[in-house]
Amino acid sequence: MRAAGKVAREVLDAAGKLATVGTPTDAIDALVHEETLARGAYPSPLNYHNFPKSCCTSVNEVICHGIPDGYELRNGDIVNIDVTCYYGGYHGDCSETYLVGEVDEAGRQLTKVTHDCWQAAIEYCKPGQPYNGIGAVM
Repeated sequence: MRAAGKVAREVLDAAGKLATVGTPTDAIDALVHEETLARGAYPSPLNYHNFPKSCCTSVNEVICHGIPDGYELRNGDIVNIDVTCYYGGYHGDCSETYLVGEVDEAGRQLTKVTHDCWQAAIEYCKPGQPYNGIGAVM
């Protein structure tokens, strides 16, 4: 599991460098595909229930599982890139949200609050903690 997670993180880090003004989300997908295969892995989303791409790119109001296409990232966009790599019999899955260019204060605040909630939820998770407590923390 660690090896699959490491592959996914490496691929996501490479993809995140493309989260810049003018980059088509299809270019992010192509890089994810190439970087995944270069590591001896397979992009888990590709062909899963007919999903046509190797990653998800969710821009602005798209909550999750956005399908990469010709859309070129614009100044002020917020994009989440979700990468899952099948490696060594396991799926490594991770995502990250990127601010493209100059994002307004509301967008920066939204991103900060969601990150802080995620960190608080991780901190909460310890042996013996009730699962339903995660929601209360967030």
